[in-house]
Amino acid sequence: MALLPLMVVGIPACGGGGGNGGGGGNRLSTEDNLKVDQYRTDIEEFCNLAIRPTGELYDRALITVVTSVDELVLIYKKNTGKAFHEPLKDREIKMTDFMQSEAKKLRGCGKDGKAEAAKITPALQAG
Repeated sequence: MALLPLMVVGIPACGGGGGNGGGGGNRLSTEDNLKVDQYRTDIEEFCNLAIRPTGELYDRALITVVTSVDELVLIYKKNTGKAFHEPLKDREIKMTDFMQSEAKKLRGCGKDGKAEAAKITPALQAG
């Protein structure tokens, strides 16, 4: 169990520096970056379960993805010109590009995914 806190502490360190690509001024805050990374994982999990959209597990994933998409939209509106730092690949992704990618992914995840993707589109058009 001691390994988990080390991993969690290590994640912000990956995105906290400004040494590569874009610098700290154009990146999301460490807190928002971690949230975006979690919400991206929530969307991925939902899409994996959307193949068979029934049961309690799917229902839980749907509830989670609804919240995740709502929160992503809020973060995007606050940080339109910033970049998400993807820690595992050590690269910067403009939030506009990130949101477009997530909307595209959700459109392929059944009717519920399409409904969630539709919430991202107005934010992109406004930004």
